[in-house]
Amino acid sequence: MNSRLFFLLNTGGEMERKTLTPEAYLEYLKKTYASWLGKNIGIRLGAPIEGWTYEQIKEKYPEIQGYLTDYDIFAADDDSNGPLFFADVLEHNIDPSAEDMGNMFLNVIQEYKGFFWWGGVGVSSEHTAYENLKNGIPVPKSGSKETNGIVIAEQIGGQIFSDCWGYVSGYDPKIAKDLARKAASVTHDKNGLEGATFVAVAICLAYQSNDVYEVLQETLNYLDPETEYYRVMKDIMDYHEAHPEDWRECLSYIRAHYGYDRYPGTCHIIPNSALMVMAMCYGENDFSKTLCMLAQSGWDTDCTCGNVGSIMGALVGLEGIDPEWITPINDIVNSSSCIGCLNMQSISESAQKFARYAMKLQGHPVPDVSRFVLPYATEGFRCQNRVLTVDENGLRLPKQEKVYHYVYYLPKDLYDARYDPSFSPIVYPGDILSFRIGSSESCAVQTGVEFTDGTVHFTSHNISGEQTVILDIPTEKNRVVHTLFLECDHDAFLKDYRIISHPDVTVDFRDYPYDGYGPRYEGDTLYNIRAFCSHSGNWTLKHDALCVTVTDHALITTGSLDTLVKEMEIEAENASVCPELVFGFHGFMDYYSLGIQNGHLILRKKENRNDIVLSECRIKREIPLKFTIKVIFTNDIIHVYLNGESYILPFDLAVKGAVGIALSGTGSAEILGFKFCGGI
Repeated sequence: MNSRLFFLLNTGGEMERKTLTPEAYLEYLKKTYASWLGKNIGIRLGAPIEGWTYEQIKEKYPEIQGYLTDYDIFAADDDSNGPLFFADVLEHNIDPSAEDMGNMFLNVIQEYKGFFWWGGVGVSSEHTAYENLKNGIPVPKSGSKETNGIVIAEQIGGQIFSDCWGYVSGYDPKIAKDLARKAASVTHDKNGLEGATFVAVAICLAYQSNDVYEVLQETLNYLDPETEYYRVMKDIMDYHEAHPEDWRECLSYIRAHYGYDRYPGTCHIIPNSALMVMAMCYGENDFSKTLCMLAQSGWDTDCTCGNVGSIMGALVGLEGIDPEWITPINDIVNSSSCIGCLNMQSISESAQKFARYAMKLQGHPVPDVSRFVLPYATEGFRCQNRVLTVDENGLRLPKQEKVYHYVYYLPKDLYDARYDPSFSPIVYPGDILSFRIGSSESCAVQTGVEFTDGTVHFTSHNISGEQTVILDIPTEKNRVVHTLFLECDHDAFLKDYRIISHPDVTVDFRDYPYDGYGPRYEGDTLYNIRAFCSHSGNWTLKHDALCVTVTDHALITTGSLDTLVKEMEIEAENASVCPELVFGFHGFMDYYSLGIQNGHLILRKKENRNDIVLSECRIKREIPLKFTIKVIFTNDIIHVYLNGESYILPFDLAVKGAVGIALSGTGSAEILGFKFCGGI
């Protein structure tokens, strides 16, 4: 009898379950990190050949054994965007509804660029669902086959964004299934929901197993046996049982019975999922063999390799992943949400976020662990002469070598702009940097920042043992921080670092640059306003101003989510629609604004689909063509100065978040200058 079948028959067909406890948190975190790393490894492996056929791949790459492209800094990809942001629905709600999932979808996505493929309504499932949600069609109708048709409902997006629900499940496949189906129902239906369930549950179960075939068998128990998805997955597993020798025979079987020619649409879930199951069956629990086989097979390679990378990473752990897969990533995951300061993250810090959510769902407090507790967790620090390493002491700082970290990407730093990377810096003029550094001997340390114009500011310190050193970043008009850096004259370790938000930023748009990041999917070039991330509206630099035209809503932001704003100011002219000051921004469905409408100063709160007026007062005279609005937050009131005339609005909240400019209605405006400052 087959040993796997013997196992299933003699255990009742169910795996032994683990329980997440505070004592087991570090073990769970390491599995989450390995799984999330696996996801990003798979995406990076499959991206250069996305959409290729098996024959095309074989002709150029007869035997894939590793990465096909040296990306260095991989810009952004839809497969990682979704898991990275959609799980944040759990930040304030441990039992989110499908409607909550839809609101999170709208909250983090830039309108008509980035994040996912904007292929058109009736072509792209996500684009179609976005328009549905925007037009008031609720979840799950937004993704249903009745609304969109079966082809749109069953494309691959139902599962490519679902890894995060396995990461946060805390060993409980029922939680993974519930969250995955709710989230996938925003955009998909039928087999799309089954695919989301499959990925999330398989990841959850892989945390608790060392045999992927066992994981696959158990995952089937969480699928609807009446669906095509279930039948196809079972068919591929049965084929492997009958023909275990040559995976290429199984590939031929899939191409003949479940090929793209049999499934309409741009990228159907069934053909690609069949390849995923094939690779896991024939991969012999080997991470590299499984992913290389899957990449060699073709079709939607970044999606399939990303999902299988998650499952296999959870199964084999860090010990089962060759460092040659891990080190080129340098612990970086970049993205293209509308929250610019979150578009530069690390694999390790986001893995800690997923693990925190898992603890939260299980009702446990989260243990305090070091940011460098995980192997390979360089957090994006790098030096020119070697790959940096992490051990129990922290991040190793090589003697007399400059170690640096990007806090804003210029175009020359990134490989490509396929998914419209858009960044706000994570460090600003006026901020304070705190570095905890240890050395076994007396050590001279230099800490500093380099700005995008190439100028440098640094300070020197002498430390002995373990000490914290502080760097104050100077303020100057139109300054954007590009990198922070450290250099030690002896071997040392970075134990910790903190960014203390104290921004003092002045932007003069009469002399301000674009950053051109290169070709987009559509073929044109991506140009971003430096340090700003736009959600909607048409924002351009011309006529010595930041010009915006709006037909419904326009929004552009910058700043950190940790900023407690103290003062803001905007100078504008030729405004047929009056610009609003935005603060406390955590996404398009979560921010405050202050502006002028119908002769009134109005303070609003955007809360999901609700636009709540908090307070208002009538202005004394009509706004001239050129005007300045200055806002000062003190205690429980807001002082507003409109061309020098004073107004007061009640506001008793200490609100942290990014800042920006918004317009509503139809019209245009020219922004001459923008300022903000904040502190603890």
